[in-house]
Amino acid sequence: MKGAECRPAVDRLRQATLIFFGIFIFTSTFSIAANQISLSITVLLWTALCVLDRSCRPGRLLLALPLAAFILASIISSLLSGDPAAAFGNLKNYLLFVTVWLAASLAADESVRSRVYGVLLVSGTGSAVYGVVIYFLGMGRGGLERTPGSFSNEMTFGGIMMLLLSLYSAVSIAGGISRRLRVFSMIAAATASASLLLTQTRSSWLAMFVSGIVIIVVLRRRWIPVYLVVVAAWLMLAPGAYRDRIATIWDFQFRTNIQRINLVKGGISIFREHPVIGTGPADLSDIYREHMPPEAVHVYGHMHNIFLHVAVTLGTVGLVAFVWLIAAMFRIVGRNLRLDLPPPERALTAGSLGAMTGFIVNGMFDWNFGDAEVLTMMLIIVGLNAAVYRERRRRIIRGAT
Repeated sequence: MKGAECRPAVDRLRQATLIFFGIFIFTSTFSIAANQISLSITVLLWTALCVLDRSCRPGRLLLALPLAAFILASIISSLLSGDPAAAFGNLKNYLLFVTVWLAASLAADESVRSRVYGVLLVSGTGSAVYGVVIYFLGMGRGGLERTPGSFSNEMTFGGIMMLLLSLYSAVSIAGGISRRLRVFSMIAAATASASLLLTQTRSSWLAMFVSGIVIIVVLRRRWIPVYLVVVAAWLMLAPGAYRDRIATIWDFQFRTNIQRINLVKGGISIFREHPVIGTGPADLSDIYREHMPPEAVHVYGHMHNIFLHVAVTLGTVGLVAFVWLIAAMFRIVGRNLRLDLPPPERALTAGSLGAMTGFIVNGMFDWNFGDAEVLTMMLIIVGLNAAVYRERRRRIIRGAT
């Protein structure tokens, strides 16, 4: 009787948790402040829900061990760094990984995941439209008038749009999708493409190109030649400013490329001096000044490359743990491709795999793992895929019994 009396209260708590989870998803495309506030509230409600209802606990995920190893390496490196207080302060983004467990638990139902995608469609399209509008209002940044959307810089906005565009594109081209969902996804993909283009962020462009290849290989392999022809045609017909911007990707004499080459040289020099546990996860400006090449002019606080940055700050130990962590994320998403999923979920799995691949490509030119907005969106994607596997596993167990 006691359990029956508590059921209405548990149901109300679950409903409140799902509402704030929806707010968290909605704000992830445009506001880091609102996003982190809603995340904090959602976690508190979800924790209470898990205490009262064991079924909402996500259980052990593939991410647990590699994440623990990465956090342990970061703690050790922080303790032994020159400035432990600053180093520990930079570990706050690790708290965002709770997003994976949160999504795996709350979205372990196909109807919830469908609503989550709907929220991302609406919110992401609105964010993309805002980015396009402020560009044409002359509110872009720098000489190229790059649109930052509602974020602090265009690289963050470009990273977010690349991840969302991967999801939208996959649903747009997959087979078996309802006409309504396909139309809305195509509209979202068009606006996200426009905003991504206007960010003038080369790393996100390149990331989206690779993401597109991954998505088409999974969903429409025969379309690869068409995709390459379309991209080549766009490169030839694009306005001059965009062709020039793209040409700088492989121009090693271009100023920002020279700066990145200098960062690599300086980073390798730092790593050789701190090969085991690194310098600690603090700002690298001071130590980079000591190791930057003589011809380098600009000083940076990070390495503009996720693997090099982790190697420098956490050493070989941290780099091994980081690679393990990334591999676990890919495994969470990739194993869903072996499941017999309905068309929308298979499309979102393909889009997720493309998004994660794009995240890595983007991370070769930017410290996007340290960008809370971009990292949060990627963790939402990983968590939703963990939820898919959890639900399918439940069905198999129920079928066996």
